Amino acid sequence: MVARIITKLVGWAVSIFYDVERRGPGLPEGPVLITANHPNALIDPLVVFQTAGRPSRPLAKAPLFDQVIVGTTLRALGGLPVYRKQDDPKLMHLNDRTFDAAIDALHAGSAVQIYPEGQSHSEPSLTPIRTGAARIALLAEALRDWELGLYVQPVGLTYVEKDLFRGRVVATFGPAFPIDDLREKYEKDERAASRILTDRIQKHLEAVTLNVEEHEDLELVEVADRLYSRAKKLVGYRERDGIGDRLPRMQVFAEGVRWLRTMDPERLENLKELVRRYLRLLTLFGASEGDVPPRYKFWMVVRYSLRQLFMLLIVFPLAFLGSVAWLVPFILTRYVSPRFSLKKDQIATYKFVIAMMAFPIWWIISCVVVYVFTELQLSLLVAAVLPLSGLALVAWHDRQRQVRQDVLVFLRTLRYPRGQDRLAEYRHELVQEFDQLMEAWKGNL
Repeated sequence: MVARIITKLVGWAVSIFYDVERRGPGLPEGPVLITANHPNALIDPLVVFQTAGRPSRPLAKAPLFDQVIVGTTLRALGGLPVYRKQDDPKLMHLNDRTFDAAIDALHAGSAVQIYPEGQSHSEPSLTPIRTGAARIALLAEALRDWELGLYVQPVGLTYVEKDLFRGRVVATFGPAFPIDDLREKYEKDERAASRILTDRIQKHLEAVTLNVEEHEDLELVEVADRLYSRAKKLVGYRERDGIGDRLPRMQVFAEGVRWLRTMDPERLENLKELVRRYLRLLTLFGASEGDVPPRYKFWMVVRYSLRQLFMLLIVFPLAFLGSVAWLVPFILTRYVSPRFSLKKDQIATYKFVIAMMAFPIWWIISCVVVYVFTELQLSLLVAAVLPLSGLALVAWHDRQRQVRQDVLVFLRTLRYPRGQDRLAEYRHELVQEFDQLMEAWKGNL
């Protein structure tokens, strides 16, 4: 009962911390080994848990189970500890138990999460994956005489502003695949079968993730998609399209960048410089998302302003209450986590863990204080209103951030009309270059 409550709360909390999006088919019934990339530490299994559509048990490094909040959460999710050599070489023998527990869970028809890269990271692409996932899957089938019906489910996790509250993430579920075709190979050579399945998992994960060779390439791919999709009228200039919509387009651009680096590296560097100029000009206009429209229509501006103002004013009273009521735990979450020396892929985990402690404790304290100094009925009212005010604050925060940027872009187009013309010139030049590169790339396929 306690575990079920914790898992519900954790799933709800991760959907508040991030704007979570899901793409792809549903999880198969029966035993499923979920394999996912690992860019965001403890947040990754929580996102998968929230989006999978059915309970799933994560494998996680053993030291996490010793932490109060993290360990409690992992145990509530049915987590299985993985003992790594760098954590404690003396405990490596316990991995046999973990393998057995994972296989038992699969034999019971459960879904098990595993992150075959082995550790969380902020690299611009998948790191080479390890054979653990393949060995678990193959052994689970072999112990049931290949009649288990196990599926491997690839999941790609793509984040935007992953270290920030209300960053965005899309969980892309690729097609699940069986492994019973490897029976003959496994019975002849277990290691060879593991390598084949590991390569297969790697390819399926590459199909649902964004992979580039350098961090600088991410900027090129991201800006290229923003510009090209709007120039081709796939998306409105100030429209925020979801990561799930953008990912397939960015994967195409990433493939094009790899091809161009091989065929004409000098042209790639020239393209990067042109994109940097365009991005600098976008930044001048305050357009961190979307693009700057070539022109604005007066009545569209008026209609947009009235609609957004109306929505903000309706939510404002409850959102303002939330900003006051939740100020203390918000400050704790925001200003305590930077005191730790963290890698980028760890920041969100620490913020989330601190928030999972601070916000419930503050809610309990607030209710108790009201009860002590007033009466039970008012305390119950506070208990109900505080969460609602927090949700209203999150909704108001998202909308006002979008509106504020739209207003800033509009005002700066009035102030810098020549800059707007220059943007149009850059946009035309870049679109022409992209079209030419697309034709050249297709001609070499």
